[in-house]
Amino acid sequence: MKYLFLSLSILIAIPTIINAQSYSTDSDELYRYSETITVDFLKKHLSFLASDSLGGRDTGTPGLKKAADYLVDFYESTGLQPKGVDGTYFQPFGLNATVTDSLVYKTYRTEGADTLLVNHSTKSTGGNTEFVRGTGGAGPIAGDIVFGGFGVDDSLNSVRNLEGDSIAGKWVLIFEEIPHVVDDDTLVNPNYDSRDRLITLIRNYGASGILLIPGQSQTKFQDRAEMSSQTISVPGNLSLAYRSNGRSPYTPPYAYTYISPDFAAEILDVDGEQGLEELRQNTIENLQYFRSQKTSYYLDYNPYEGQKIVETNNVVAYFEGADPILKDEVVVIMGHYDHVGMGSPDETGDYIYNGADDNGSGTAGLMAIANAFQNAAEDGFKPKRSILFLHVSAEESGLLGSRYYSDHPTIPIEQTVAALNTDMISRSDPDHIEDGNTDYVYLIGGDLISSQLDSLVMDANSNSVNMTLDRGYNDLNDPTQIYRRSDHWNFGRLRVPFVFFFTGIHEDYHQPGDEIHDVDFEKYPRVVRLIYNSAVNIANFEGRPQVDNEEFIEITSEQAR
Repeated sequence: MKYLFLSLSILIAIPTIINAQSYSTDSDELYRYSETITVDFLKKHLSFLASDSLGGRDTGTPGLKKAADYLVDFYESTGLQPKGVDGTYFQPFGLNATVTDSLVYKTYRTEGADTLLVNHSTKSTGGNTEFVRGTGGAGPIAGDIVFGGFGVDDSLNSVRNLEGDSIAGKWVLIFEEIPHVVDDDTLVNPNYDSRDRLITLIRNYGASGILLIPGQSQTKFQDRAEMSSQTISVPGNLSLAYRSNGRSPYTPPYAYTYISPDFAAEILDVDGEQGLEELRQNTIENLQYFRSQKTSYYLDYNPYEGQKIVETNNVVAYFEGADPILKDEVVVIMGHYDHVGMGSPDETGDYIYNGADDNGSGTAGLMAIANAFQNAAEDGFKPKRSILFLHVSAEESGLLGSRYYSDHPTIPIEQTVAALNTDMISRSDPDHIEDGNTDYVYLIGGDLISSQLDSLVMDANSNSVNMTLDRGYNDLNDPTQIYRRSDHWNFGRLRVPFVFFFTGIHEDYHQPGDEIHDVDFEKYPRVVRLIYNSAVNIANFEGRPQVDNEEFIEITSEQAR
């Protein structure tokens, strides 16, 4: 009986050993599973990721936590291994953050020797005011209010709105929209934008705060104020805690604040929105002669906020390769799953920035690729190397999640042969739409860092979807600097070859209109299939793609410290 038991044990063990070594690594067979990347799959998961229920997936909010839990549930059900911390899919990390409790505004009017409080409002969760903070305002600011017209100082066109009553140390009340061209007449240099104006007001003239009169109705402003009150406690000014060296996050000392049209009209002593518009038109007509004018109002602003550590997570899942030696090396496929949350409403009143393309598309794309590899494995096919699926947080706050992972990799960077980044891969930009060619994808990186990696992607494309590979942004001197504006950058700085798959900037970039109904579901799965097939090629490549552009490495070493 003992002998028989041992024999049966051996017989039972043999199929297990055979099964462990029975995967085919044939690339052509693996390519076939790109067809499991379907519209239905992508639409199902993107519909959740870009839904209003996630509130725009801002880092540090419950909506992003829901997205992370959704990813974990998916990888658990699909069967990929956790590769986060302590046997989980999560890689937690801490962020220094500024959290606002309330903003208090007190506005006074001077009448002779008397100073009267005319408005006292507190902006907190659920509470509205006549003001909506834009940026800055880290500390208390108090000062007289000076009307600055459009706040323009443009010597080229002899416009000097900021001369006149001094604005140093004061609040400057200005119309938001700069009248560059009116009735085909250039009034202000078209290259003089709101950023130039801000620098001029703060740096050159010493203003402490800016009050912007928005080009919208009082009703629209109230909608904006209501939305702002709902997001006031959302953590902001994020930075990686382990890199702060005890320093507090920097916040601009000035305030850039929107004021309600009705209250602006009261300060300027005009009759409501109609009076404001008449004043605006009069200022345009006399733009070269207008000079800043003191009002009888004074604004005292006090923010009540503090610093805290906010915890967030990268989500990391692992698909093991078939080669007994090469499986210790990984191809990282990544994309950020955060977005920008909630913000200024559009003309429809929508203030949730759903981020369907940015970067719900990359997030659902990774899920589809993982599903394709798992389907192949169930049928006996695997690539030689392993695949790491990396969903990073806090990209929109400065590539923080990818920086954290690259500094704390769960698989050593030395074993990472390449990184494929997916960010905004489901739509087309206006230039391609106008040209009638939307079956394209921008390749960034590739031969910018590794010609071998670039060849593997081109081969995957020619053997599968055969899309147009646009190199328009693949230039170290490109003025938009797209090559360093997404998460691959933090791998490139460590000499990991990368390719960034991207389909361009569109009119809904960082706007409420980035919703699933504008996703190009004919194009989107083709881009994802290309990424999958590129991963197959890299994972089965006999060698490792070599870095052969040291100029890129020098630039990243200087700029990504």
